[in-house]
Amino acid sequence: MQVYNDFPLSEVLWYKVGGKAKYFIPATNKEDVLRALDFTEKNHPERIFICGLGSNLIFSDDYFNGVVIQIASEKYDTRGVSIKTDGVIEGFAGTILDDLITTSFKNNLIGMEWAGGLPGTVGAGVRGNVGAFGGEIKDSFINAEVLEIKEKGFSLSKINKSNFNFSYRNSVIKEQKNLIVISSQFQLHPTAQQGLQNAQEIYQSRISYRKANHPVEYPNCGSVFKNVHDKSQIEKIYTVWPEVRDLVETKWHGKASMGYLSKRLGFAGYRVGGMEVSTKHANFIVNLGNAKANDTLTIIKHIQEKVSDTFGFIPEVEVEIVR
Repeated sequence: MQVYNDFPLSEVLWYKVGGKAKYFIPATNKEDVLRALDFTEKNHPERIFICGLGSNLIFSDDYFNGVVIQIASEKYDTRGVSIKTDGVIEGFAGTILDDLITTSFKNNLIGMEWAGGLPGTVGAGVRGNVGAFGGEIKDSFINAEVLEIKEKGFSLSKINKSNFNFSYRNSVIKEQKNLIVISSQFQLHPTAQQGLQNAQEIYQSRISYRKANHPVEYPNCGSVFKNVHDKSQIEKIYTVWPEVRDLVETKWHGKASMGYLSKRLGFAGYRVGGMEVSTKHANFIVNLGNAKANDTLTIIKHIQEKVSDTFGFIPEVEVEIVR
């Protein structure tokens, strides 16, 4: 374990923005995480923040007077992945989600191919119940080894799916700031060659879709807003744009696409400082270079105001903002 002082977070976070942290500790395995927490217990920092790759995170430009622990393995590092019995796979929280999926394929297991190309780690995916194309990580989730930070010390325990409080892009880990995912188990499905080939084709098609439709060529923080899932809010959209009903029911899995709303409201290409609403997908705000976190926060505020003025509700951010 190595501790860095006054570390510029823009060097390691996906979005390439963020101020300096008083302490920054990379953790590539469980032992690193435990040692990092020993450090925090001895040094009593003002704040502690745990992150993965930071692919759905906006870190303030301000100085972070505390410890940032980044739980993330190198890409293609599958040492934290193990195959259990009856189609169960376990992954260290810092394992890249794609590496967990490709390891499952090597063992003739399928069930998470819908997540192909999703940027992020296993732990962050579980914490935020990531989803795409109608699938969510909770669909395969069994349990997680979780570390609870207490007033004095910390403890390890397992939390089962029934107690994880999964909801749309949310879980008990996200709600309670003192919980950290260390590893997770998922129930996958053994398959023969044809089933494996079909799953691999779905996986590759998801990656191809992202390359074609998401601005992966620029640093970004993923989907900025949650798609609109509250039925009363969707009805407000229908009142103004009745033709959207068919898209919600047939294409968007019962939700209203914030990329569509943002684009139709005229935000595609809208720029503040070094940040721009992507013309490829208007629910992404991309870093064109030398951008600041505050540029993104300004754009978010303007989109929320326009949606509120048009439909009468404020869209909920999906990206996590650390001020």
